[in-house]
Amino acid sequence: MNEYETDIGEWQSFGGDPVRDGNEDADVVFAHVSDLHGQLTPRYQVYYDNPTSKPNLDFGDDDHVVKRGGGIPLLAAKLEELREHQDVCTLMSGDTFHGSAVTTYTRGRAMLDPINDHLAPDIYVPGNWDYSNEPAEDGNFLELMDTLDAPVLANNLYDWETEERLYDPYRLIDVGGLSVGVVGMTNIYVDRMAPAFSEGKYRFGKHPALLEESAQAVREDGADVVIAVTEIGLPWMVQAAKDCRSVDLMFSAHTHEYTYDPIVVEETETVVVESGMGEALGRVDLRFRDGELQFRHHLYCLTEDGEHTPAPDADAAETVEAVRAPFLENDPGFERGGGTLDRPLDTVVGQTENPLYRQSFLESAWNTLFNDALQAHFDTDLAVSHGFRYGTAIPPGDITLGDLYTFFPMTAPVARGVAYGQQLTTHMEAFLQDNFTPYPYDQEDGRVRNYSSNVEVTVDPTAQRGRRLVEMRIDGEPLDPEETYSVATFRRPGDPERDLGNCGFPFQDVEVDDDTIPVDVIVEYLEKHSPVDYEVMGLVETADDGGRAQNTPADGPYPFIQPGVDYAAGGAYCETAMIPRTNTFPEEGRNRTR
Repeated sequence: MNEYETDIGEWQSFGGDPVRDGNEDADVVFAHVSDLHGQLTPRYQVYYDNPTSKPNLDFGDDDHVVKRGGGIPLLAAKLEELREHQDVCTLMSGDTFHGSAVTTYTRGRAMLDPINDHLAPDIYVPGNWDYSNEPAEDGNFLELMDTLDAPVLANNLYDWETEERLYDPYRLIDVGGLSVGVVGMTNIYVDRMAPAFSEGKYRFGKHPALLEESAQAVREDGADVVIAVTEIGLPWMVQAAKDCRSVDLMFSAHTHEYTYDPIVVEETETVVVESGMGEALGRVDLRFRDGELQFRHHLYCLTEDGEHTPAPDADAAETVEAVRAPFLENDPGFERGGGTLDRPLDTVVGQTENPLYRQSFLESAWNTLFNDALQAHFDTDLAVSHGFRYGTAIPPGDITLGDLYTFFPMTAPVARGVAYGQQLTTHMEAFLQDNFTPYPYDQEDGRVRNYSSNVEVTVDPTAQRGRRLVEMRIDGEPLDPEETYSVATFRRPGDPERDLGNCGFPFQDVEVDDDTIPVDVIVEYLEKHSPVDYEVMGLVETADDGGRAQNTPADGPYPFIQPGVDYAAGGAYCETAMIPRTNTFPEEGRNRTR
């Protein structure tokens, strides 16, 4: 775009009412970068035709499109464009130092120069994957955070032994004539996702009252406006907005939601936005007029043909090219864990007939392909994996080695074991509880377990605890709780010897393939089966007499209900506050698992 845009949204009050004064001036502009996941260069992403909040893209007759965009040079150019015209405060929510082969084999360090030199955030808040290098012998979370030029905020991150807070809980900054209080809160689920990321090192405060506590403190220090920058997830933040009256504006991350329309919580006059992942840039303008705080919002999807997408920044492109150059050599020679990178990242390793992506909740073509590859490698009865929702997209055509690492940027070895049917169903039920509980503070991730294509699952999202799994079938036959099944998955670092794939129970006859990582298994599968032809197959369905669940944002008023469950005929997932106004935060509850 050649001219600086001003038509980015209408001014509103924080109660959601339109503002008649059309003056375009803003006192301050907040720019939000979230969930970068090692995205140095443009990647493909899937965008959905959501009925309530969607991008300004031409979907034609489809409910989604796949477009290329993002990367450090485009983000840097957009930020520079904003900074040229406005007083801009750049906020960054974590999951930056993980998500590609480059971050995997440099333990995140490759991101430091691009971030410091070109994005230049004013505030950084760590995300759960920023801790992912800790299982390595030279785990370096603190080193990464301390090498950032930006102040790191985390009001709920404590030293394991001393239980002292490691970073400031908030910061008071002056920008655009306003005194802005910024509260930072890192992910609260790190110890549940992968204990090796934190055990012996870090503890995490989990109670949402921590947000209110920090917000009140920075307001007492003189803040005109209080904002929160977090990496916990959208449903948690929307509920926190209903419970925490001292925060004006919340920037959410972790669940990779695209709030093209801001979420206005009228009860507390709090606004919540989430800014996608990597290729998107969230923008919120603030101003005081007649004693009233007003805002407007726009989410830029920096696709290469986008209306608001500038030309890439040349200096940033040069930095990125230098960082990536060693990974494009004939024999890069990088090693980590069970992984060895002995071919350039642009090596073509297979083809796909359909786009591959996993920005969906119940089932995705990518996760099914991955599990089929695991099952074929070990020749097991089935395969199971996390059901990750993060990751970019691969359009129809060639698949490169670098593409595969954006989906599974870990060098943990693959593994197999034997489990009873009852263990598998109990484990699945626990994941359904994590995701379908109507209590948002207990919801985690917005993903369920995914399986190989020979496994079908029926769930009832609105059933009572312990009854949400209706049936599991393997090769068309109901799972027998007393029968044993061979299962392919992978070994997470730091887990008990017989616990595989985050299943949380001891397997029998465990076999770990120490020299083979998930990417190797996928390459092996693609070599035999390309071009692959995967799509959503209806492997996870909801019971005919049960509650509905959405798989993608195109299926309903997502993301306003989490994770797309029809608790109230498509209404908001929780209408009321969940923390009593007289609640006193228990000191001993700060650093304990829930």
